[in-house]
Amino acid sequence: MDVRLIIIEIAEKIGLVMTAGLVSVLFPPLRNRLLGLGQPRDRFVALLLGYFLAMWGAKMGEWWLGHHVNIHTIGVMMAAMLGGARVGVLAGLLAGLFYVYRVEPSLGLLGVAATTLEGALAGWIVWKRPRWLRGGGVFLAAGGVQLSRFVFVGVALAIAGQSADFLAAWPAMLVQAAGVAVGITIFVFTTRVVLAREEAAVQLVEARAAADHLALEALRRRLEPHFLFNALNTLRATIRRDPPKARDLVSHLSDLYRYLLHHPEDAPLQSEVEHAIAYLAIERARLGEERLAVETEIEPEVQAAQVPALLLQPLVENAVKHGVAAHAGGGTVHIAARRERRKLRIEVVDTSDGEHLGVVSGGSGIALKTLRERLAKRFQGEARLELVPHERGMCARVTVPWPDVAPDAPGDDEERKRSAA
Repeated sequence: MDVRLIIIEIAEKIGLVMTAGLVSVLFPPLRNRLLGLGQPRDRFVALLLGYFLAMWGAKMGEWWLGHHVNIHTIGVMMAAMLGGARVGVLAGLLAGLFYVYRVEPSLGLLGVAATTLEGALAGWIVWKRPRWLRGGGVFLAAGGVQLSRFVFVGVALAIAGQSADFLAAWPAMLVQAAGVAVGITIFVFTTRVVLAREEAAVQLVEARAAADHLALEALRRRLEPHFLFNALNTLRATIRRDPPKARDLVSHLSDLYRYLLHHPEDAPLQSEVEHAIAYLAIERARLGEERLAVETEIEPEVQAAQVPALLLQPLVENAVKHGVAAHAGGGTVHIAARRERRKLRIEVVDTSDGEHLGVVSGGSGIALKTLRERLAKRFQGEARLELVPHERGMCARVTVPWPDVAPDAPGDDEERKRSAA
């Protein structure tokens, strides 16, 4: 048979085996083995895959120059790479038994020993010399495993005085070694590309989560420098004049900072509202009760809805600083939340009387910009933050997809009734 035809045949068979192998590693236990996260029981899956590919590669071989040119070693080496050294040895033993009894019985125990040697060498490389499987070294390592098999068989046949025909088939052995080396190289490089992309995607998600966490921390720290200073000054002025009110102010301040420091990334909307009310109570004591009124209108079914933490904080702060506090007369901050089909709408509306006192010092819009970025990352562009002016103030409106609610929370009964309908 023409060597060119043999090479074409082997190339086609390598393509089939490698396609099966690459598709198989998408199976979670095998992918986890490649990522270094697999459980010991996943080695059994790796053994089955390697044994199956070894049987398939052996059965698809071609006879040339009295030698059976096949690619069963690809399966044995894949088993070692996915399952470790012991799996490689066991895969080699099983593949050798299959090869001798179903493909080339004339080799007998020599064939079983030779294929077991391949598995042992592959396992040793994975265990002791993993650097050989990096870059171009993987081609040399795979080819070396095959050549070791041929040397072992050749020496054994020479001792038995039966090496003449075996040595005459060296071109066929060279083609087989090259084919196995190419197949394993394709497998290693392709799986590394797939895993690199998967790891890059995971890193991107983690980076976005870290950025969101940093934004949340920035909002928390933003309260510390100026708000705490103002709150303590207000508390000092209130202690002698109105001790009961001062005690309430201390409770509000404690609740406010406890919430800032000890809640998760998400929080029930009701907790957000209570946090905002605590903040507004302190601002009300600072500005005067006659200047700031607080109203809430929260529908029962939305109270337990999970929303990003500190969602309301920048909105109520903005309403006080640029709304009520910036006008000579009194004002109101109204917090409302309701469900609109598959959306949750939250509004913070400030209404003020009297003339504007001029440009408000400080503030650069960073808090609202940060909130917009957090919403965009969290809801993939499906959330909106709008500032809608009205005759006597501003409405800050947040619209997000309807979130989950905590089990047995207010509104669950209504949700179940709506789903049943």
